[in-house]
Amino acid sequence: MRSGFTSRETAPDGGRLRIGFWPAEGGRGQVVLLPGRSEFLEKYEETIGELRGRGFDVWAMDWRGQGLSDRALADRRKGYIDDFDTYLRDLVWFVETFAAPRRAATTCVLAHSMGGHIALRAVLEAKIAPDRMVLLAPMIDLPWNMRPYARWLTGVATGFGLGDWYIPGTGPHDPERAAFEGNALTGDRARFDRTRAAIAANPAVALGGPTFGWLGAALRSIDRLRAAAAARPETCPTLVCIATDERVVSIAAQKSVCGMLPRCGYVEIPDSRHEILMERDERRALFWREFDTFLS
Repeated sequence: MRSGFTSRETAPDGGRLRIGFWPAEGGRGQVVLLPGRSEFLEKYEETIGELRGRGFDVWAMDWRGQGLSDRALADRRKGYIDDFDTYLRDLVWFVETFAAPRRAATTCVLAHSMGGHIALRAVLEAKIAPDRMVLLAPMIDLPWNMRPYARWLTGVATGFGLGDWYIPGTGPHDPERAAFEGNALTGDRARFDRTRAAIAANPAVALGGPTFGWLGAALRSIDRLRAAAAARPETCPTLVCIATDERVVSIAAQKSVCGMLPRCGYVEIPDSRHEILMERDERRALFWREFDTFLS
């Protein structure tokens, strides 16, 4: 990660979390970049360069339980969190300790998927107060056809003490099974392969599928987020970028929450899969056009 630094810092509860900072020339402000589930800082090297080229300093963090931050289970390949409130506490600590003291002209949160969920909850609950927020394919909810099944199965599994078990259909990270063909994340093979290469270069950042514990925590947090949005609080101006070829999270939920918030709008990125910033150049160009307009 050129032209910046990463370090492992100690959160108030003693957990060690990896943060990164990349300064820029131009003084337009700073972006707090929040990845999605299973992601890690190296995956966003291209995006960080593009933000710096626009004059923004960039802060980013590996969420607890992934990347090179501490993981809760002895088997570090398993995606696990006890409660999404843990993520929120980590985010508040990260922003207050590192980003806020720099007093940038503008602070924008740029968050993807699970990171978008956590960022939005933090803003709705007045835990952080950025000047603007851009959410890419945020995990507002699961696809409607998955939710009842997920609730029932997660309740049964955690009731039997199986919170650290992988949910069905997932398992440890296996690069041999992570084929480009048919993947739900990106239509860009080069960027797909670049992520695989980053994991091969440092296998410690790899993360497998979610556990029942993570899924149960996600469902509880989804309920809290939607309840907070229904209260229609005043928030910072927010732009939601929707991937129209979405196969991971609910598009309807993204639009619904935007309709609840008075300063929230959305744009659709046509033919984009879930990871908009890892998509083909023409899809990414559409996103950056919307980003530049929103931040101008």
